[in-house]
Amino acid sequence: MKSSLVVYENNWILEKIYEVSDSIRDKLVDQTLFEERSIKRVGEYLLKDEKNIHNKRYINRIIYEVAKSVLERNRKEYSQLFVEFKTENEDGDEVEFEPKDVLADVESEIIAKEMTALLAQGDHRKKMILGSWIDGNDNNSEISRLLAQSVGGNTESHRKYIQRFRNDCYEYCANHFVAV
Repeated sequence: MKSSLVVYENNWILEKIYEVSDSIRDKLVDQTLFEERSIKRVGEYLLKDEKNIHNKRYINRIIYEVAKSVLERNRKEYSQLFVEFKTENEDGDEVEFEPKDVLADVESEIIAKEMTALLAQGDHRKKMILGSWIDGNDNNSEISRLLAQSVGGNTESHRKYIQRFRNDCYEYCANHFVAV
């Protein structure tokens, strides 16, 4: 703790640490790790002797040594850029990996919620069934057990209700929406 305070009292040291940190930030996973280690090492050096504050070249050397060790450690950790993940499509062309943009998929979520509200028509049981379908659960037995636990009633009657409701949904969508 005391070693850190000595570094924070000398702005030029902090500026140098942050300058080096900014120059290597695109090669690091955690930039603060480098900064903390540099502050600690320089602080330990400064606590050894009060005159060490005048050895600017050696302090810079300590900072660059820490940077080198952090970069070496960072290389050993397995990480790859997205552009390195390439696959071939069915035509044999190379295609770069593109992660799914979660924010761009907001429209489909809104459409799903509106469709749920339209098909459920305020019925709690229908909302639960549609919610399960949206989550990817299309097992009627599981959904009927969930309904029996939350709403009450017989699981078999809920299962038959789910089958009828599924057919009603197909029929409603077929009559009101044009396939694209």
